[in-house]
Amino acid sequence: MSSSSERLLLPQSGTRCRVENTGLVIIDQSLLNPAHSSSYACFPSGASGPTSRTILFEDILWCEQLHETTYAVTYATPIGTNIDTMTFTATIDDVPTAYTPTQSQDLSAHILQRAYGTSIVKPSVLVLINPHGGQGKAKSIYTHRIQPVLEAAKADITVIETLYSKHAMDVARELDIDKYDIIACCSGDGIPHEVINGFYQRPDKGAAAFNKLVVTQLPCGSGNALTLSTHGSNRAAVATFRMLKSEKTQMDLMALTQLDDDGHEQTSLSFLSQCYGAISDSDIGTEHLRWMGPIRFDLGVVQRTLSRAVYPCEVYVKYLTTTKDELVSYFNQCVGQAKETHVITKETLDIKGPKLTESPPSDWIQVDQSLTDNLSIFYVGNMPMVSSNTQFFPAALPNDGSMDMIITDARTSLPKALRALLAIEKGTHVDELFVSHHKVTSYRLVPKLPENSKHYLSVDGEDFPFRAFQVEVLPSVLTTLTSDGNYVPTSFRN
Repeated sequence: MSSSSERLLLPQSGTRCRVENTGLVIIDQSLLNPAHSSSYACFPSGASGPTSRTILFEDILWCEQLHETTYAVTYATPIGTNIDTMTFTATIDDVPTAYTPTQSQDLSAHILQRAYGTSIVKPSVLVLINPHGGQGKAKSIYTHRIQPVLEAAKADITVIETLYSKHAMDVARELDIDKYDIIACCSGDGIPHEVINGFYQRPDKGAAAFNKLVVTQLPCGSGNALTLSTHGSNRAAVATFRMLKSEKTQMDLMALTQLDDDGHEQTSLSFLSQCYGAISDSDIGTEHLRWMGPIRFDLGVVQRTLSRAVYPCEVYVKYLTTTKDELVSYFNQCVGQAKETHVITKETLDIKGPKLTESPPSDWIQVDQSLTDNLSIFYVGNMPMVSSNTQFFPAALPNDGSMDMIITDARTSLPKALRALLAIEKGTHVDELFVSHHKVTSYRLVPKLPENSKHYLSVDGEDFPFRAFQVEVLPSVLTTLTSDGNYVPTSFRN
């Protein structure tokens, strides 16, 4: 939606409009209904009247011809910090001069093209709702915030409520992909994780599904990293509106391989992050405190930092950047690049790295053992936001062919460590010299703590076996939705 403080009073039915470059302009001021001005704050606080009489194309969700020059127009309008949808009828008898007589008989196609650009008009949306998400409020959030916006845009909606753990994985594995344009995960980060891994379990490793379908998230959980990084809002109605107006963007995934109990390699896909150490113990290790909300995680990290908890391991890395200056240069090189659309094949999803039973290749560098023997946080991510107040990976980009790796040392002085934690909200913690921050393409981590110890490996917020694992980037595999082909602005991009 437009961020302008100049907005429009609600037009009454019968309003006359003309089409201009930026939107629909109300011609007859007498047909504006001042009774609605309180719910449609169309001018800055304290002003005495409307300062703008245009409904911007970017705010229009639907338009259809009712009769000759009469049209129904539905658009989104801010209500406090949220949005609502409004519909009015208008006579549009002043048409663009570029229109031919045939085209001018029905302006709705022109208005919708201007309203959506390269976005999908009337998308077919499969909504996956985790009823336990958002402290049990996900279904209510969908019904009252998300569904009205989708319906206003005339989306073709199918709803599936997950009934058991990994239900979404089963749905994605068996899905008729030709029926849908978008899978909207009304959940936290668990359902997107299940969806991409359900694709990966298909006979072609999900190649056709990754080529055909968009996967996005609408905020109904406690994490909401994907929607925060792509739609920039924890408010469900706002995120839904932005989703509808976003463009397709290919996004890197990460393939994580471990040995199962029989010594066979098992690979899962990760879209968000992998973490070992204080972060994972504070996340998975506090599941029993989920009723507390996000504060449980913050308290866990602070407690482990103050206690100087140590998580020894061995880490081998294939670096893309080895210094912070190189990382900044690589970020600046990639952030403005036009990206080609890649066709995904089964081979795209093949693992290219060494077997876990083999030694790391010679171009994989072992991280200084004195650091990994005293490791506090090991966190690798693929998108900037991991929660509403946590910009952990500010240099992450959707499809730069890399992962962002952050490591901290438990020997760091407490004032410095706490300073870095407090800077995470703004993403400036990575500027600290004692915070290791690199772009990498592959890595292996071998814990030096017993497998049966009360420690955790977190992958996309999910609990994984606490044992050695190896990760490599899979470039541009997942199609999601962003406003401009990039993630939301961060401390690296503002």
